[in-house]
Amino acid sequence: MNAPIVSLLVCGLGGEGGGVLSEWLYGVASACGHAAQATSIPGVAQRTGATTYYVEICSLPDAQLGGRTPVFCLNPVPGAIDLLASSELLETVRQIGMGMASAERTTVLSSNARALTVAEKMQLGDGRFPQEQLLAALQRHSRAHELFDMGALAGEAGTVISAVLFGAIAALGLLPFPRSAFEETIRRTGKGAQASLKGFALGFDAVAQR
Repeated sequence: MNAPIVSLLVCGLGGEGGGVLSEWLYGVASACGHAAQATSIPGVAQRTGATTYYVEICSLPDAQLGGRTPVFCLNPVPGAIDLLASSELLETVRQIGMGMASAERTTVLSSNARALTVAEKMQLGDGRFPQEQLLAALQRHSRAHELFDMGALAGEAGTVISAVLFGAIAALGLLPFPRSAFEETIRRTGKGAQASLKGFALGFDAVAQR
């Protein structure tokens, strides 16, 4: 069927709560009566290696589909991503280098902070990849972009980056759900919900107040 589907690629590092974020995105869609699908490629180990999560959400509620069923993709299609959300700047640009983002379609939401790679740490001098080159690549290959230090906000809230990302995604308005639905999805997780809600609010405001 031809109902519009919103495609979201979430990427980051192991241990940052990406799996929980994927579950939240699927959960808020389901709670609001929208069909959705989530798949993932975990990193090589906890807190090491890149992790990617792919979520597709039908923009129309099931009640408006007339009994039809959306057809979802299992994997992201290069150039066909509506939102690339990432917790680490170099990982954002790596996904861009794989063709995932396009200047015609993709909104990029990324932390501007870095987690240095092993190769960067091994250099005798300053081995960091030039920040300005990363930012330039991001700007060239996105329809719109939002960048801020997600790790700092997560630390302020006493939670993990996934909660901040969830709030920022909600504020972008790409998904047809009210803020209250996102917050209720967090509350249903129980343990750690208050800290997650604080992180959500900080992430939401970081985008909404720009």
